[in-house]
Amino acid sequence: MRTVPITGKWLGAPSLANVTSEVLRRESASLVARLRLWTPARWSAAAPDEARVAGSRGDLVFHLAASYARLAGAPVLLPRLDSDLALPDQLAVTGGDLARSAPSAGQVVDAVTHLLSHREHLLGEVVPQGLLAELDTMDRLDPESSRPDEAALVRRARRVCAAASTEPEGPS
Repeated sequence: MRTVPITGKWLGAPSLANVTSEVLRRESASLVARLRLWTPARWSAAAPDEARVAGSRGDLVFHLAASYARLAGAPVLLPRLDSDLALPDQLAVTGGDLARSAPSAGQVVDAVTHLLSHREHLLGEVVPQGLLAELDTMDRLDPESSRPDEAALVRRARRVCAAASTEPEGPS
């Protein structure tokens, strides 16, 4: 009779770090794929007031990419590129760098909640309940709440976004 180790590593089960990084990769790739279809007019439209980032939608995506670069420990500030059409690539690179940097579950949840909050501002999408539950399993969205809900995600995303907004985002 064989025993199965609690971690399940001998079965090739993914570690929590791999699972959390995969959620970050998946959600970043989903947003990037849609942003790559945008026209210059769509990029230059004003970011919604709820986003709490002044400027255009391009500035909002740059804000997200810069926050990913900082979380990944980039040695220099992320430069703001001349063309908004390059922003999806910049977000893809910084999201990939963050996922490869072996972030903690809490860092991944912070990064993904930040992304989901701005994805709603950019695309008008509501966060699926299953994804809220997945994030809450990794790291409680709100320790005061008994179940994950969109309000908990919004509160956490605002906290993360405010922290990212207080740091310089690089040369314009």
